[in-house]
Amino acid sequence: MKKLFITAMAPVLSMFWLQVAIAAPDRIVTADGSLTEIVYALGDEARLAGVDTTSNFPVEAKQLPQIGYKRAISVEGVLSLTPDLLLTTEESGPPKSLNQLEQTGLTIQQFSAAPTIDAVQAKITGIAALLDKTEAGEKLWQQVKTKVDAARARTSDINDRVRVMFVLGMNEKSPIVAGNNTHAKSMIELSGGVNAVTGLEGYKPITPEAIAVANPDIILMMARREHSIAPNTLFSQPGFMLTEAAKEQRLISMDGMYMLGFGPRVGDAIEELSQRFYPLLADAEPAQ
Repeated sequence: MKKLFITAMAPVLSMFWLQVAIAAPDRIVTADGSLTEIVYALGDEARLAGVDTTSNFPVEAKQLPQIGYKRAISVEGVLSLTPDLLLTTEESGPPKSLNQLEQTGLTIQQFSAAPTIDAVQAKITGIAALLDKTEAGEKLWQQVKTKVDAARARTSDINDRVRVMFVLGMNEKSPIVAGNNTHAKSMIELSGGVNAVTGLEGYKPITPEAIAVANPDIILMMARREHSIAPNTLFSQPGFMLTEAAKEQRLISMDGMYMLGFGPRVGDAIEELSQRFYPLLADAEPAQ
């Protein structure tokens, strides 16, 4: 079996295994946008033979051959690109497709999909080791870490933190919101906010009554046609109209991959989101 699992808990060990196990590949396919961004950030995009549909940054990545959505990888699409290596995360799949690809002899490297800064480090240093660019990977990680630390320092002394509700989408019956163990909750907290939704795991529907009780100060959404909604429409909906967010018309929309991808732009995303949570931070000096 040629799958090597990389976890956020042991980036140094993972790098060692990567360096020992395989030579730098010539043709890579990525099945997660954050992995694609890392390959570009390391300057090795020429190795990319194909990407998944979440790989929308940089814009050049969208011009590469696609293998489908990361959770619904096309086996035929991957094999048609004759890659040496498939980069995946725990969110990539389905397992049946990955097993079929393994059986062909394709090497698959899997990274943690956890919404943590440690997982970002593991992805950056792990991919850098694969590409025989360990030094460049460490430099990139230090740049990312510096941005994350600076962004978090700006909100470290805030006591009255905004309550934020992330709305994934509006279905016919109930909005889908982010509860515990989600990328959205992690990003809200990294940016100095508090997740207004409690008692839910994952992304789940919520009733208008529960929205009113949660009473978020801000509604956060992805800036995509199928997920976003105009403020006047959102805040006229049952439940939402009774919130502090409705009173102040505070709806924030951001690109989903940028905000929730946990790739090399994570520090920039935390900085931008924290400033939108707390507009007065834009001109403030970082905490020492």
